[in-house]
Amino acid sequence: MNFRDANRVLAGLLLMLALAAAASAQEVKIEPARQMITAASNVRARSGPDTSAAEVTRLKLGTVLKATARSASEAEVGGRRAHWYMVALPSGESGWVFGGLLADYDGARRTEVARRIVADRLKAETMTFDEGVDLYNFISASLAEAKAADERAELELALLRALDRSVTPIPHAERERAPYRDWLRAHGKQIVYHELAGNFQVTSDAFWELEKKYRGAPSGDEIAWAAAQNPVPGECEGDPVCNFLYLADTNGRYLALYPNGAHAAEAIESLQQELQADGLKETLGAKRPDQYVAEDQKRLRKALADLRAAVSKSSLPAKDALLKGINQLMPAGR
Repeated sequence: MNFRDANRVLAGLLLMLALAAAASAQEVKIEPARQMITAASNVRARSGPDTSAAEVTRLKLGTVLKATARSASEAEVGGRRAHWYMVALPSGESGWVFGGLLADYDGARRTEVARRIVADRLKAETMTFDEGVDLYNFISASLAEAKAADERAELELALLRALDRSVTPIPHAERERAPYRDWLRAHGKQIVYHELAGNFQVTSDAFWELEKKYRGAPSGDEIAWAAAQNPVPGECEGDPVCNFLYLADTNGRYLALYPNGAHAAEAIESLQQELQADGLKETLGAKRPDQYVAEDQKRLRKALADLRAAVSKSSLPAKDALLKGINQLMPAGR
């Protein structure tokens, strides 16, 4: 080996040592290893702590991992700042995962961890079909481990919301294609197609059935409000009688069950506003109504009577204005 070749070999060795030192400087060992869990769907594990590094695999929501090292400094990815973590993957390989997609995991408090992750995921403005299914499956697995009634109620409500998020993106024209077909068939009793909105959704009956299960418990209030706020397929097309009957059947039903509930004031306010529509007074005051108006009168009187009974049980000050409005439209005894 001549002098020039020896220098080349030495330079190569020095470069390798420098790269190894640089790589080592980027890592901070975690001892003992830190348990973490993926807090998002389709999480990429990479060969290095950088978004440009090769992808090793993708991880489902709720995958428990063991982190053995982290990057020396934080990085910003998708508007979040966090460290990258070297983790042991389910396949036995190692990979780097961005910390903004992870949460600390404690096996002894797994239901609490799951509830936090679920609450955060449901805040997402948009969700793909795959993400919705991933969330639904994660909640189902978490429910199997939840013991306390309030925990189970919260997760069962979240399960319906996750189901709703999973079916909303399904194109109606592709409903008979995989993977949509099997998913829709598996949950067919809880799903309806909303013609006006142009999407599938969970039925209100599914929410009301869940409320029955937890009626009387603190969680029942929140479930009932979710049921009342769930869209009902159909269109009133600006008809004030239809609009009022819709609210009486949703917000009024909530008030009948929880007259002093957490959302009672909001329900009373919405009903009070709808009660002021001119069409209600005109319909109730019609002297020689045709068949359709007569039917509307009958339904209105029943709805007003039921609403009066429900609101009378409330101790909220806002009830007075609503009761006054009801009595002006339909005096007591009628």
